[in-house]
Amino acid sequence: MSRKLVQKDIHIQASAEQIWRIITEDEHNVKWLAAFGEGNIAQTDWQEGSKARFTDDSNVGLIAVIRESRPFEKILIQNIGILTDGKEDYDSDEAIESQEFFEQYLLTPEDNGVRMQVQVNVEDEFYDEISDCWERALGIMKGQAEGG
Repeated sequence: MSRKLVQKDIHIQASAEQIWRIITEDEHNVKWLAAFGEGNIAQTDWQEGSKARFTDDSNVGLIAVIRESRPFEKILIQNIGILTDGKEDYDSDEAIESQEFFEQYLLTPEDNGVRMQVQVNVEDEFYDEISDCWERALGIMKGQAEGG
């Protein structure tokens, strides 16, 4: 399986605390997660070591662990399995392959705001789709944080 790294960044005129809430609080993150598909949600407390389930309306998605969570600075998410029809799968070939993927969110203070960087490794065939989704998601986050 060949992989590529999606790297996106955006300057947001808001505090790191405000952006952190948009990433981690359900009432906010449901809006930007919709960039990946309607009904997408994150089920996690975003604490280091916690399990996370990223699912859609059909109860399909990814299972991950929050490997690193430094409030207002960084989140590192490592996939550990897949979710199919609401059932967790850690052992199938697809689930094992998914364990090679991660997402990382970095918040860096800048003049008049914060630089948010996202890094996600994906299979080659999904690079363009995931890149476009992150472009939309970051635009939504920026709008939320800047009051639009």
